[in-house]
Amino acid sequence: MISFCHSAWVPRLITLSLFANALLIYYYLFLTPEQPASTTSSSSAFPSLPILPSTNYREIVTPEDQSFWPYRVYKTSHFTPPHFSITTNGGAVADGYIFITPEARGGNGPNQSLPLIMTQDGDLVYCWDQVGLRDFQVQTIKGKPYLTSWQGIPKVGHGYGEWVTMDDGYIRSSTHLDIQVNTRKEHINPTSFMDFHEHEVTPEGTVLVTAYNTTTYDLSSVGGPVNGWVVDSLLFEIDIETSEVVYSWSALDHINISKSKLSVPSNLGDGTEGRPYDFFHLNSIQPVGEDQLLISSRHYCACFMISRSTGDVIWELNGSGEGGDFGPLPPEGQFRYQHHARAHDVTSSGFRLSLFDNHNRNGDSGAVTSRSIMLDIKLPPSQDSPPRILHTLEPHKSLYANSQGSYQADLSNGNGLLGYGQIPVITEYGPSGDSNDIRWEARFGNDNTVDSYRAFKSDWKGTPKEWPPSLVYERNGTDMKAYVSWNGATEVQQWNLYEEEVGVGLTAIGQAIAHGFETAIEIPATLFARPRCIIAVAVQDDRELLYSNTACFE
Repeated sequence: MISFCHSAWVPRLITLSLFANALLIYYYLFLTPEQPASTTSSSSAFPSLPILPSTNYREIVTPEDQSFWPYRVYKTSHFTPPHFSITTNGGAVADGYIFITPEARGGNGPNQSLPLIMTQDGDLVYCWDQVGLRDFQVQTIKGKPYLTSWQGIPKVGHGYGEWVTMDDGYIRSSTHLDIQVNTRKEHINPTSFMDFHEHEVTPEGTVLVTAYNTTTYDLSSVGGPVNGWVVDSLLFEIDIETSEVVYSWSALDHINISKSKLSVPSNLGDGTEGRPYDFFHLNSIQPVGEDQLLISSRHYCACFMISRSTGDVIWELNGSGEGGDFGPLPPEGQFRYQHHARAHDVTSSGFRLSLFDNHNRNGDSGAVTSRSIMLDIKLPPSQDSPPRILHTLEPHKSLYANSQGSYQADLSNGNGLLGYGQIPVITEYGPSGDSNDIRWEARFGNDNTVDSYRAFKSDWKGTPKEWPPSLVYERNGTDMKAYVSWNGATEVQQWNLYEEEVGVGLTAIGQAIAHGFETAIEIPATLFARPRCIIAVAVQDDRELLYSNTACFE
């Protein structure tokens, strides 16, 4: 038996006991019940839940200054994606979402410069809440779809950064390019040196990327200084999981610099260290077969097939009249300053080549509209078998994209999608290659105020694991609505609403069909009598997934 030597301990123990009991009573009666991160409860377990009226909330803000483009706003989110001004011709469009990276090109740019997944009718699906991203798309890595994007420091004509991937739960991973690159003229010291132009996944679990390095070179053969400086275009193949470089290639080592279509000096450089000569400007890479790579050079106005094994040029297709190894291109098939070259249906006897033909650059613009081209290429190359034009897709009104751009020629139903890069327009054409068959077109800014390096259309299914749904209440007189969204959640079918009472727990209120990015739900007037707090739960495949924040009103 334990005894106490001092009677003073007795009242102390009594006080401690009372305090402990008070804590237990407070915990059970007054603390809000912990909300589980997920649950496997089936919504069919609540068949008697009333159906609450719900709609897709839409609000567009038009700035008083008409030089700024309208944008969308939401109750539950700070995201303000640009408004899509859409035209259609009623023809069938491909399934999928639109992927863009709108960035400001001046003071009258977008309200926010953030990567977006948008629906075809201009509603938000997902906003990546980070800046400095380009080439945002869906790619398959070892059999699974991922969101992929470059993120880093964009400079004029190139950039320094890393390649980021996210799975369908929006769990992020990154791949770095750790090489020695001269960045003295930019006065920066990045941690990864990958450029923003290309990030093409291969079946082997690697990614093909571009990089740029400023180095010395004798430019006397092109009218520049003997002790000149050039921007060397570099190509790297990187293991996605380890960031190990497994292949590299240098334009300076394999390309005759004197054949560049960019003069020295030009508005893009004069061959000095401060303004080096960007003679090649590599902007797209695609693996073709086991030992070949198709690359695009903006400043050669040409596409090259190179050998992985040797790095040598196998053939050149020049966009100008001479045609390179393939004979002269017809005038209507010639291209300049192109982007996003891709080979399709490759066999030993030929393939189809698609590209976005800018035909314009700063200092050389305004004569020919930007467009897409599809060419039929015969192999092996022969001067007697010039490429044949399958089709060109031109805008209904001339657009002069001096930089950037993409042509996704293989949409699910055969349609083609053009992103005009520097010009904030995306166009989906029908499968026939007819420029008049514009199935869908969206403008998301005024010319030369906002750009998107590339634009894509792809299927995507996502269910966030890193953040919950967002819920707010709003009361207007006798009307009350709950607004709920879940950034990036594409498969939510409905929202279950619960009242959260102190010391009681959760009481079901009703269920509402999910609509678009943000669902507006009408709240029954019977709930107005006293202060209340509610939460929303996302329902997917008849399962409740994740609880929102708590929203209260008095």
